[in-house]
Amino acid sequence: MARWTVPGLLVAGQLLFWPLLPWIGGDPVGPLAAFVVVAACLLAGAGLVPRREKPITALAVVLAGDVIAVLGAPVDAQWIEVGDALVILAITPFVALFSVAVHAPTRLLPAALAGTVAEQTLASIVQDGEPGVDWTHQAQALALGVLICGLIVLFGRRRRRFHAERAEAARRLDAARQAGLGAADTERRRLARELHDVTAHHLTSIVVNSSAAEMLGDQRPELRAEALDFAARTGRETLDALRRLVAILPVTAGRDDTPSLGDLADGFRALGQRITVDLPDGDPPPERAAAIYGIVREALTNTLRYAPGGHVLVRYTTAELLIEDDGGAAQVTGLGGGRGVSGMRERAQSLGGDCTAGPREGGGWRVHVVLPGEGGTVRTAYPWLRGPLAASAALVFLLILVQAGIMTLADEDGLPRTAVALILLAQVVHAVPLLWRRRTAWWAFAAVVLTGLLGPLLVVPGPVPAQYGYLLLLGCVVDFAAVHAVAARGDRPGLSWLTVPAGAGALAFVTAVLLAVDDSDKEVALSGAGERVAFVTVMTPLIAVLFAIPVGACWGFGFAGRRRRDRLREREADGLANELEQAAFQALLERHRIANGLHEDVLRHAAEVPGAAERGDLSGVLAAARRALTAMRSLLDGLGGRAETAPTPEVTSSRSE
Repeated sequence: MARWTVPGLLVAGQLLFWPLLPWIGGDPVGPLAAFVVVAACLLAGAGLVPRREKPITALAVVLAGDVIAVLGAPVDAQWIEVGDALVILAITPFVALFSVAVHAPTRLLPAALAGTVAEQTLASIVQDGEPGVDWTHQAQALALGVLICGLIVLFGRRRRRFHAERAEAARRLDAARQAGLGAADTERRRLARELHDVTAHHLTSIVVNSSAAEMLGDQRPELRAEALDFAARTGRETLDALRRLVAILPVTAGRDDTPSLGDLADGFRALGQRITVDLPDGDPPPERAAAIYGIVREALTNTLRYAPGGHVLVRYTTAELLIEDDGGAAQVTGLGGGRGVSGMRERAQSLGGDCTAGPREGGGWRVHVVLPGEGGTVRTAYPWLRGPLAASAALVFLLILVQAGIMTLADEDGLPRTAVALILLAQVVHAVPLLWRRRTAWWAFAAVVLTGLLGPLLVVPGPVPAQYGYLLLLGCVVDFAAVHAVAARGDRPGLSWLTVPAGAGALAFVTAVLLAVDDSDKEVALSGAGERVAFVTVMTPLIAVLFAIPVGACWGFGFAGRRRRDRLREREADGLANELEQAAFQALLERHRIANGLHEDVLRHAAEVPGAAERGDLSGVLAAARRALTAMRSLLDGLGGRAETAPTPEVTSSRSE
C-alpha cells in the first residue's frame, strides 16, 4: 500500500463528511470554519505521508492539524456536534501514534503517548462546549484516552517485533545464501589455513630440532637420538593430520577436542622455548577455543622459527590475546609460507575481533588480538520499557486504569469508598497473572480463572453491595486476554480450545452468582439459599453460551495468529535449511576437489620423514622435511591464490608470515 493511501482516504472522508455533506444538505458552514478545517485536514494528511521514515515529526504535525481543526470548527454547529463532525480527522493521531510505536525508538514512546493523550484531552475540553469544565467527565475521558492510546502503542510494538523477527529471518537467509555462494572459496581457504598450520607447525619443529641436533652433534650426541625419536613421532602425526584434513568424512558437529593453551605451551617447551602462560580468565570457551588455539600455535611456531630459545609471554583474557617474545638469539629463516599473519587475522575476524602483529619495543615480536566482549548485554536508556514483560505490564496497567475510571462513575452513585477500594484490589489481583501470559500461558490462565472468583467472595459476605456486583464483571477483558495468550503462545496448542469452555464457564458462574445475590429489585429478588443455588445451576450453562461468543473469538484470533506465525517460521526455516544444505554441498565438492588434486609430493615427502627417522638417517629426515615444506608451500599457493612471496632462505629479521 502506498504511503499516501491512508492519509488520502482519511482526508477525503473527512472533507466529504464535513463540511461537504452539510453544504449539500442546505446547512453550509461558515467560510472561515470551512477554510480552517480544510487546511487542518490537509496539514494532518501531509503529516501522515512520512510516518514511516519520520514518525515523530509526522505525529507532531498531525497533532497540530487536529488542534487547529478543533479550535477552528464551530462549537454551535446546527447540523452536527463538532465532536462528531471531526470524527474521521480524529483518527489521524491514532494512525500517527501507531507508526511511532512501530518505527520510532522505544525511548520516544512516553513522550509520544503523553502528547497524544494531552491533545485528546484538550479536544475533549473544547468540544464539551459548557461554560465550566466538568472535571469528573474529563477524568473519565482522560482514562479512556490513555486506554485507547496505550492499546495502540501495544499493538504497534507487537507489529514492530513482528517486523524485527522477519528482518532477522531475512538476514539469516541472506547470510546463508551468501555463505552458499562463497562456500567453495571459504572451504578452500579454511583447508589452506589448516594445512598451513598442521604442516608448518609439525614440519618446522622437525627441521629446527634436526638442524640443532646436526649442528651440536659433536658436543651433545644425545640430541641425535632425541631428534630422531621426535621426527618419527611428529612425522606420523603430520601424515595423520594431512590425511584427516582432506578425507571425505562427515564433520562431527559440536565436537570440542581442542587442547588447552597450557598443553600447547608444554609442547613448545619440549623444543626449548621458554614460555609463560597467563590465563586470568581461564582457557577460552568452546566457541573461541579453536580460533585462539590456532592463533597461539601460529605465533609460537613463528617464535620457534625466528627467535629460538627466547622467552615468550602468552596472555589471554575475554577482551584480548597477547603473544610477545624478547627476540631470542639466532634466527632460522626460509621455512615459512607467507601466510601466518593473514591466517591469524582471519581467525581473529571470525570471532568478531582484529589482529595486529609487528616488532616490539625493545626487541622481539608482538601479536595482539582484540576480542569482542562475551555475554554482553545491550543497555538502553530505558531498559524497563523493553521486552514482553514490559508489554504485559503496560496491558495490566491499562486494564486497571479503566477500572479506576469506571469506579469514579460508581462513586457518584453512592458506592462506599471501602467497596471501591476492594473492587479495585480484586481487579488488580485478577489482572496481575497476565504478566506471565507469554512465558507460562496456561498457568496465567488458571490464575486468572481462580482470581475471578474474588468477585462473588466480595459480594456474598457483604463488603460490596450486591447492586454494584456488575462492576466486577468488567474484569472479563482480563479473561479474554488470558484465553488469547493460551491460543497464541501456550504449550500444547491442540488443547488450547479447552480454554473456551473453561473461560466462558468461569465467567458465567461468576455472573450467575452475582445475579442470584442481587436483591436490589424486591419483586424479582431470590429468597433462600435453595432458590439461589437452583438459579446458579440453571443459569450458568445458559450464560456460558453467551460468553462463549467473545471468548471463542479471542481464542480464534490468537490461534490464527499462531498458525500464521508458525507458517512463516516454517518457510523461513525451510529456506534457511536449503541454503545451508547448498553451502555444505559446495564445501563438500571443494573438499573432493582438493582431496583429488592433493599434490602427491606433500604426502610422499612427509611419509619419508618417519621412515628416515626409523633408519637413523638424520640428514634424510632434514632433507625430507624441507622437501615436504616446499611441496606444502606450492600446494598452498594453488589453494589460497595469494600473491605473497615466500621468504628467501637468507638470514633476515622479517616475520611477515
